[in-house]
Amino acid sequence: MRMLAFTLALFTVIASAQSTHPTPTQHPPPPKKTSQNPIIFWNMPRTSVNFLLRHVPQTNPIRLAQLKQTFNDLECQASNLREQTFPGGKNLLCTLPAGLSTDRTSSQPHRSPGIILFIADYKHEGLGQSAIDNWTGALMLPFIYHALTVAPRRHTFLFADVEGKAGAKALFDSLTSRQIQNTLGVVALDCLGLGPLRYYVNPYDTITGFQSNWLSIQLEQGALDQHVPVPKLALPGGWFKVDPTSEFRHHNIQSVLLFSVDFKSRKLPGSTKDTYASLNPDVYYQNLVRLSVYAVELDKLWPSEIQPQNDGMQPTARSQH
Repeated sequence: MRMLAFTLALFTVIASAQSTHPTPTQHPPPPKKTSQNPIIFWNMPRTSVNFLLRHVPQTNPIRLAQLKQTFNDLECQASNLREQTFPGGKNLLCTLPAGLSTDRTSSQPHRSPGIILFIADYKHEGLGQSAIDNWTGALMLPFIYHALTVAPRRHTFLFADVEGKAGAKALFDSLTSRQIQNTLGVVALDCLGLGPLRYYVNPYDTITGFQSNWLSIQLEQGALDQHVPVPKLALPGGWFKVDPTSEFRHHNIQSVLLFSVDFKSRKLPGSTKDTYASLNPDVYYQNLVRLSVYAVELDKLWPSEIQPQNDGMQPTARSQH
Protein backbone atom coordinates (compact mmCIF):
# COMPACT_ATOMS: atom_id res chain seq x y z
CA MET A 1 0.00 0.00 0.00
CA ARG A 2 2.97 2.34 0.40
CA MET A 3 3.06 2.53 -3.39
CA LEU A 4 0.42 5.27 -3.16
CA ALA A 5 2.88 7.76 -1.70
CA PHE A 6 4.25 8.92 -5.05
CA THR A 7 0.83 9.11 -6.76
CA LEU A 8 -0.81 11.64 -4.50
CA ALA A 9 0.97 14.78 -5.64
CA LEU A 10 -1.88 16.51 -7.49
CA PHE A 11 -4.97 18.30 -6.30
CA THR A 12 -8.11 19.49 -8.03
CA VAL A 13 -9.57 22.99 -7.98
CA ILE A 14 -13.14 23.38 -9.11
CA ALA A 15 -14.11 27.02 -9.53
CA SER A 16 -17.16 28.74 -10.87
CA ALA A 17 -15.13 30.31 -13.70
CA GLN A 18 -13.73 27.06 -15.07
CA SER A 19 -14.98 23.58 -14.13
CA THR A 20 -13.07 20.35 -14.72
CA HIS A 21 -16.45 18.73 -15.50
CA PRO A 22 -18.14 20.43 -18.49
CA THR A 23 -21.90 20.76 -18.50
CA PRO A 24 -23.57 17.71 -20.06
CA THR A 25 -25.65 19.02 -22.98
CA GLN A 26 -28.48 16.58 -22.34
CA HIS A 27 -28.80 17.51 -18.65
CA PRO A 28 -28.30 21.27 -18.16
CA PRO A 29 -27.95 22.30 -14.52
CA PRO A 30 -30.71 24.30 -12.82
CA PRO A 31 -30.36 28.08 -13.18
CA LYS A 32 -28.71 28.74 -9.82
CA LYS A 33 -25.43 30.30 -8.82
CA THR A 34 -22.25 28.33 -8.32
CA SER A 35 -20.16 28.88 -5.21
CA GLN A 36 -18.31 32.18 -4.94
CA ASN A 37 -15.15 30.50 -3.61
CA PRO A 38 -13.10 27.78 -5.35
CA ILE A 39 -13.67 24.18 -4.32
CA ILE A 40 -10.26 22.74 -3.46
CA PHE A 41 -9.50 19.11 -2.68
CA TRP A 42 -6.91 16.41 -3.33
CA ASN A 43 -7.80 14.34 -6.38
CA MET A 44 -6.47 10.77 -6.24
CA PRO A 45 -5.44 9.10 -9.53
CA ARG A 46 -7.98 6.66 -10.93
CA THR A 47 -5.37 3.90 -11.06
CA SER A 48 -4.73 4.14 -7.31
CA VAL A 49 -8.45 4.14 -6.49
CA ASN A 50 -9.16 1.17 -8.72
CA PHE A 51 -6.16 -0.79 -7.40
CA LEU A 52 -7.61 -0.61 -3.90
CA LEU A 53 -11.21 -1.15 -5.02
CA ARG A 54 -10.55 -4.38 -6.94
CA HIS A 55 -8.98 -6.15 -3.94
CA VAL A 56 -12.05 -6.98 -1.85
CA PRO A 57 -11.21 -8.60 1.54
CA GLN A 58 -13.54 -11.43 2.50
CA THR A 59 -13.34 -11.46 6.30
CA ASN A 60 -14.20 -8.60 8.62
CA PRO A 61 -10.79 -8.57 10.40
CA ILE A 62 -8.97 -8.34 7.07
CA ARG A 63 -11.37 -5.62 5.90
CA LEU A 64 -10.62 -3.66 9.04
CA ALA A 65 -6.87 -4.12 8.58
CA GLN A 66 -7.07 -3.05 4.93
CA LEU A 67 -9.07 0.07 5.80
CA LYS A 68 -6.66 0.97 8.57
CA GLN A 69 -3.69 0.59 6.25
CA THR A 70 -5.39 2.75 3.60
CA PHE A 71 -6.16 5.50 6.12
CA ASN A 72 -2.56 5.30 7.30
CA ASP A 73 -1.17 5.47 3.76
CA LEU A 74 -3.33 8.53 3.15
CA GLU A 75 -1.84 10.18 6.24
CA CYS A 76 -4.49 9.67 8.89
CA GLN A 77 -2.10 8.64 11.63
CA ALA A 78 -1.21 8.79 15.33
CA SER A 79 -3.99 9.98 17.62
CA ASN A 80 -6.31 10.79 14.70
CA LEU A 81 -6.69 7.12 13.73
CA ARG A 82 -7.92 4.56 16.23
CA GLU A 83 -9.78 1.32 16.57
CA GLN A 84 -12.85 1.29 18.77
CA THR A 85 -13.57 -2.08 20.36
CA PHE A 86 -17.07 -3.07 21.45
CA PRO A 87 -18.59 -6.44 22.41
CA GLY A 88 -18.61 -8.48 19.22
CA GLY A 89 -16.57 -6.28 16.93
CA LYS A 90 -14.45 -3.24 16.11
CA ASN A 91 -14.94 0.17 14.50
CA LEU A 92 -12.28 2.27 12.81
CA LEU A 93 -12.35 6.03 13.40
CA CYS A 94 -10.33 8.70 11.60
CA THR A 95 -10.61 12.34 12.68
CA LEU A 96 -9.73 15.37 10.58
CA PRO A 97 -9.65 18.20 13.14
CA ALA A 98 -10.95 21.65 12.35
CA GLY A 99 -8.10 23.88 11.22
CA LEU A 100 -9.60 27.32 10.63
CA SER A 101 -9.31 29.81 13.48
CA THR A 102 -12.48 31.67 14.44
CA ASP A 103 -12.63 35.24 13.16
CA ARG A 104 -13.59 37.16 16.27
CA THR A 105 -13.86 40.40 14.29
CA SER A 106 -16.69 38.97 12.22
CA SER A 107 -20.19 40.37 12.65
CA GLN A 108 -21.49 36.80 12.86
CA PRO A 109 -21.96 35.26 16.34
CA HIS A 110 -19.08 33.10 17.56
CA ARG A 111 -19.56 29.37 16.99
CA SER A 112 -17.15 26.63 17.93
CA PRO A 113 -16.37 24.06 15.19
CA GLY A 114 -19.05 21.48 14.60
CA ILE A 115 -18.66 17.79 13.74
CA ILE A 116 -19.59 16.33 10.37
CA LEU A 117 -19.75 12.53 10.40
CA PHE A 118 -19.21 10.31 7.36
CA ILE A 119 -20.11 6.73 8.17
CA ALA A 120 -20.17 3.36 6.37
CA ASP A 121 -20.63 -0.28 7.33
CA TYR A 122 -17.62 -2.43 6.38
CA LYS A 123 -19.11 -5.77 7.49
CA HIS A 124 -19.26 -8.58 4.91
CA GLU A 125 -22.83 -9.21 3.77
CA GLY A 126 -24.47 -11.86 1.58
CA LEU A 127 -23.25 -14.75 -0.52
CA GLY A 128 -20.98 -12.86 -2.91
CA GLN A 129 -17.79 -10.89 -2.34
CA SER A 130 -19.75 -8.13 -0.58
CA ALA A 131 -17.99 -5.69 -2.87
CA ILE A 132 -21.01 -3.47 -3.53
CA ASP A 133 -22.62 -3.94 -0.12
CA ASN A 134 -20.56 -2.54 1.32
CA TRP A 135 -16.85 -2.48 0.57
CA THR A 136 -17.54 0.41 -1.83
CA GLY A 137 -18.87 2.64 0.96
CA ALA A 138 -16.29 1.65 3.55
CA LEU A 139 -13.34 2.20 1.20
CA MET A 140 -14.70 5.57 0.10
CA LEU A 141 -14.13 7.08 3.56
CA PRO A 142 -10.31 7.20 3.47
CA PHE A 143 -10.48 8.67 -0.05
CA ILE A 144 -12.76 11.51 1.09
CA TYR A 145 -10.58 12.06 4.15
CA HIS A 146 -7.53 12.51 1.94
CA ALA A 147 -9.43 14.80 -0.43
CA LEU A 148 -10.13 17.23 2.44
CA THR A 149 -6.58 17.40 3.81
CA VAL A 150 -5.34 19.81 1.15
CA ALA A 151 -6.65 22.84 3.11
CA PRO A 152 -7.66 23.71 6.69
CA ARG A 153 -11.33 23.01 7.37
CA ARG A 154 -13.87 25.01 9.34
CA HIS A 155 -15.39 21.94 10.99
CA THR A 156 -14.10 18.65 12.35
CA PHE A 157 -14.75 15.65 10.11
CA LEU A 158 -15.11 12.20 11.66
CA PHE A 159 -14.87 9.20 9.32
CA ALA A 160 -16.26 6.04 10.86
CA ASP A 161 -16.08 2.56 9.34
CA VAL A 162 -18.39 0.58 11.62
CA GLU A 163 -19.00 -3.14 11.94
CA GLY A 164 -22.71 -3.49 11.38
CA LYS A 165 -25.61 -2.06 13.34
CA ALA A 166 -23.95 -2.89 16.66
CA GLY A 167 -20.88 -0.92 15.60
CA ALA A 168 -22.96 2.13 14.69
CA LYS A 169 -24.68 2.03 18.09
CA ALA A 170 -21.33 1.62 19.86
CA LEU A 171 -20.03 4.68 18.05
CA PHE A 172 -22.99 6.80 19.12
CA ASP A 173 -22.80 5.56 22.70
CA SER A 174 -19.11 6.51 22.86
CA LEU A 175 -19.78 10.17 22.07
CA THR A 176 -20.02 12.71 24.86
CA SER A 177 -23.12 14.85 25.23
CA ARG A 178 -21.14 17.81 23.92
CA GLN A 179 -20.00 15.88 20.85
CA ILE A 180 -23.58 14.85 20.15
CA GLN A 181 -24.70 18.44 20.58
CA ASN A 182 -22.01 19.67 18.19
CA THR A 183 -22.74 17.09 15.48
CA LEU A 184 -24.07 19.05 12.53
CA GLY A 185 -25.00 16.12 10.31
CA VAL A 186 -24.37 12.50 9.39
CA VAL A 187 -23.63 11.25 5.87
CA ALA A 188 -24.02 7.50 5.35
CA LEU A 189 -22.47 5.84 2.29
CA ASP A 190 -23.75 2.54 0.92
CA CYS A 191 -23.54 0.60 -2.35
CA LEU A 192 -21.54 2.93 -4.61
CA GLY A 193 -20.08 2.45 -8.07
CA LEU A 194 -23.22 1.23 -9.84
CA GLY A 195 -24.44 4.53 -11.26
CA PRO A 196 -25.02 8.20 -10.42
CA LEU A 197 -25.45 9.14 -6.78
CA ARG A 198 -28.93 9.03 -5.26
CA TYR A 199 -29.92 10.23 -1.83
CA TYR A 200 -32.54 9.85 0.86
CA VAL A 201 -32.79 12.42 3.65
CA ASN A 202 -35.61 10.98 5.73
CA PRO A 203 -34.85 7.33 6.48
CA TYR A 204 -38.10 6.47 8.27
CA ASP A 205 -38.30 8.90 11.19
CA THR A 206 -35.98 11.90 10.95
CA ILE A 207 -36.96 15.52 11.58
CA THR A 208 -38.15 17.91 8.88
CA GLY A 209 -37.71 21.59 8.15
CA PHE A 210 -35.19 23.89 6.44
CA GLN A 211 -32.26 23.05 8.68
CA SER A 212 -32.87 19.31 8.37
CA ASN A 213 -32.73 19.70 4.58
CA TRP A 214 -29.33 21.40 4.63
CA LEU A 215 -27.59 18.14 3.75
CA SER A 216 -29.60 17.85 0.52
CA ILE A 217 -29.28 21.58 -0.22
CA GLN A 218 -25.49 21.35 -0.13
CA LEU A 219 -25.63 18.16 -2.20
CA GLU A 220 -27.41 20.17 -4.89
CA GLN A 221 -24.90 23.00 -4.52
CA GLY A 222 -22.03 20.58 -5.06
CA ALA A 223 -23.62 19.40 -8.31
CA LEU A 224 -24.06 22.99 -9.47
CA ASP A 225 -20.39 23.71 -8.74
CA GLN A 226 -19.42 20.89 -11.08
CA HIS A 227 -22.12 21.56 -13.69
CA VAL A 228 -23.42 18.01 -13.39
CA PRO A 229 -26.96 16.74 -12.81
CA VAL A 230 -28.27 17.00 -9.26
CA PRO A 231 -28.52 13.58 -7.53
CA LYS A 232 -32.04 12.17 -7.47
CA LEU A 233 -34.07 11.76 -4.30
CA ALA A 234 -34.96 8.05 -4.07
CA LEU A 235 -36.21 5.51 -1.56
CA PRO A 236 -33.71 2.82 -0.54
CA GLY A 237 -34.95 -0.68 -1.34
CA GLY A 238 -34.73 -4.06 0.33
CA TRP A 239 -30.96 -4.11 -0.15
CA PHE A 240 -30.69 -1.46 2.60
CA LYS A 241 -30.33 -3.70 5.65
CA VAL A 242 -28.20 -1.67 8.11
CA ASP A 243 -29.01 1.96 8.83
CA PRO A 244 -25.97 3.40 10.67
CA THR A 245 -27.71 6.77 11.09
CA SER A 246 -30.62 5.58 13.24
CA GLU A 247 -29.18 6.46 16.65
CA PHE A 248 -28.32 9.95 15.41
CA ARG A 249 -31.71 10.54 13.81
CA HIS A 250 -33.45 9.45 16.98
CA HIS A 251 -31.63 12.31 18.69
CA ASN A 252 -32.72 14.85 16.06
CA ILE A 253 -29.41 14.97 14.19
CA GLN A 254 -30.02 15.39 10.48
CA SER A 255 -28.77 12.54 8.31
CA VAL A 256 -28.59 11.58 4.65
CA LEU A 257 -28.06 8.24 2.91
CA LEU A 258 -26.08 8.33 -0.35
CA PHE A 259 -26.09 5.31 -2.67
CA SER A 260 -26.01 4.38 -6.37
CA VAL A 261 -28.56 1.54 -6.59
CA ASP A 262 -31.39 2.03 -9.08
CA PHE A 263 -34.30 -0.19 -10.10
CA LYS A 264 -32.21 -2.25 -12.52
CA SER A 265 -29.41 -2.93 -10.04
CA ARG A 266 -31.58 -3.40 -6.94
CA LYS A 267 -30.95 -7.16 -6.77
CA LEU A 268 -27.16 -6.96 -6.93
CA PRO A 269 -26.23 -5.91 -3.34
CA GLY A 270 -25.81 -8.95 -1.11
CA SER A 271 -26.38 -11.45 -3.94
CA THR A 272 -23.95 -13.97 -5.43
CA LYS A 273 -23.27 -11.33 -8.12
CA ASP A 274 -22.16 -8.81 -5.52
CA THR A 275 -18.59 -8.82 -6.82
CA TYR A 276 -16.00 -6.39 -8.13
CA ALA A 277 -16.97 -7.46 -11.67
CA SER A 278 -20.42 -5.94 -11.16
CA LEU A 279 -18.96 -2.52 -10.35
CA ASN A 280 -18.07 0.24 -12.78
CA PRO A 281 -14.68 1.65 -11.66
CA ASP A 282 -15.15 4.81 -13.72
CA VAL A 283 -18.52 5.46 -12.10
CA TYR A 284 -17.05 4.80 -8.67
CA TYR A 285 -14.38 7.39 -9.36
CA GLN A 286 -17.08 9.85 -10.45
CA ASN A 287 -18.88 9.13 -7.16
CA LEU A 288 -15.63 9.95 -5.33
CA VAL A 289 -15.28 13.32 -7.05
CA ARG A 290 -18.93 14.20 -6.36
CA LEU A 291 -18.59 13.24 -2.71
CA SER A 292 -15.35 15.18 -2.30
CA VAL A 293 -16.98 18.37 -3.59
CA TYR A 294 -20.00 17.66 -1.38
CA ALA A 295 -17.79 17.36 1.69
CA VAL A 296 -16.18 20.72 0.90
CA GLU A 297 -19.64 22.30 0.55
CA LEU A 298 -20.67 20.85 3.92
CA ASP A 299 -17.67 22.52 5.52
CA LYS A 300 -19.13 25.96 4.83
CA LEU A 301 -21.41 27.92 7.15
CA TRP A 302 -24.49 26.03 8.32
CA PRO A 303 -27.83 27.69 9.16
CA SER A 304 -27.17 27.14 12.86
CA GLU A 305 -23.99 29.20 12.52
CA ILE A 306 -25.56 32.19 10.79
CA GLN A 307 -29.12 32.22 12.12
CA PRO A 308 -29.98 33.72 15.52
CA GLN A 309 -31.40 31.46 18.20
CA ASN A 310 -35.19 31.04 18.38
CA ASP A 311 -35.68 32.16 14.78
CA GLY A 312 -38.61 29.85 14.18
CA MET A 313 -36.54 27.16 12.48
CA GLN A 314 -37.04 23.54 13.39
CA PRO A 315 -34.82 22.88 16.46
CA THR A 316 -31.91 20.49 16.01
CA ALA A 317 -29.22 19.10 18.25
CA ARG A 318 -27.01 21.95 17.08
CA SER A 319 -29.46 24.76 17.86
CA GLN A 320 -30.61 23.57 21.25
CA HIS A 321 -27.46 24.54 23.20
